[in-house]
Amino acid sequence: MTNMLSILRVVAVSLSAILLLALPAQAQEIRLIIRGDDLGMTQGSLVAFEKAFNQGVLTAGAMVVPGPWFEAAAELARRNPGWCVGVHLCMVGEWRGYRWRPVLPWDQVRSMVDEDGYLCTSPRQLFARQPKLQEIDAELRAQINLAKKRGVNVQYIDLHYVSPSQYPGLADVIKKIGADYNLPISSQMGEKRTVSVYSAPIDQKLKRAVEMLGALQPGLGLWVCHIGIDSPEQRALIHSEPGDIFVEGGVGRHRAEELNVLTSLEVKSAILKKGIVLTNYRELWTEKR
Repeated sequence: MTNMLSILRVVAVSLSAILLLALPAQAQEIRLIIRGDDLGMTQGSLVAFEKAFNQGVLTAGAMVVPGPWFEAAAELARRNPGWCVGVHLCMVGEWRGYRWRPVLPWDQVRSMVDEDGYLCTSPRQLFARQPKLQEIDAELRAQINLAKKRGVNVQYIDLHYVSPSQYPGLADVIKKIGADYNLPISSQMGEKRTVSVYSAPIDQKLKRAVEMLGALQPGLGLWVCHIGIDSPEQRALIHSEPGDIFVEGGVGRHRAEELNVLTSLEVKSAILKKGIVLTNYRELWTEKR
């Protein structure tokens, strides 16, 4: 944890102890993982994650190994061993004109890629191909292996843009990967997801975040964020799937505002006021052993 997060956690624990001393420890505590997705997807993601970890309240961040900026993301993770870093297991690359290839040679995962060897642009397109589970398994393991080979201390896994329930047998594949690598799987640790800030209008994101924090109840929560900076690179990112948000206008300003939210005084104050204890997957996994 960074110094900022350590200070917030100490104060939050103290407030909880004072206000809720009469309750059992497990019942009184509001714990929250603040997870950032897509590290290594763009150059702007590197800037955003470094700021969110070191100056904001981000507690965990997952990298996209097939992303063009993965190598730089791995270097950033090596330089910051205190960060809780995971692998954002990637089966889809959803951006117009910004295609990703699998880590494995495309001819080893033919059922996962299009005729040019690129990952599909949506879960709908991917699952229409009826991908082979053994190929999915091999590719996702290759992504973890490459991250570890680059010296990343991988501490959890999660899925990029795909839900395990969307395809028969996929949940079992992910569960087996987690067990084999002795890694927790985000969203499967008893967390309750918070209200989304990602889809909120730009001028409403901070308000929604503060309201969400104020409404948290005792237990373990998960706030999933998508952060970046406002740059030509980030504004060029437009979803390929017509039914998704941000089809027009790109995601640059939206992701930059999420970064502003995570580093804002209002959010830090809301965490302290509510007595929220920030945590991450490294700490949870250690507790469960």
